Amino acid sequence: MELKIYTDRLKDEQAEKFAGQVSADFLEIQEEDLTFSSPVSIRGEAYLASDHLIVRFHIETTAILPCSICNSTVEVPICLPDFMHTEPVSEIKSCVFDLVPLLREDILLQVPQFTECNGGHCPERDTMKKFTKAPSSEKEDAYFPFANLDLDTK
Repeated sequence: MELKIYTDRLKDEQAEKFAGQVSADFLEIQEEDLTFSSPVSIRGEAYLASDHLIVRFHIETTAILPCSICNSTVEVPICLPDFMHTEPVSEIKSCVFDLVPLLREDILLQVPQFTECNGGHCPERDTMKKFTKAPSSEKEDAYFPFANLDLDTK
């Protein structure tokens, strides 16, 4: 599947539909803690509306991240169910709109910063409790430098 839209082929308000799978290599991920194991499934359409290119698509793939607690690998489904992008036709050089930067950005924005294995119930969580501070029920002493200011401006 080619990840380019040729705007000169979009005439008479006709939509160009596209669907297929591409290797996740186009994402160019070179992170130690982030990989994509499955191909990226894309389906959508592109059409011209006045002086804008409208692209709508649905994306699905799977990212592999380390668990935030035990560091084991976790497969995280990534899904953009109904994404829409508009681009002024005047900014599209050579009548070719490359979807790669747009798809790369949108997919990476969906990757969670933290994930946990076993559906959010990591078995190592109890082991880690001794390294975390329990929430205090008592109000801690804090200094509020402006607490005594008289803000009454009669």
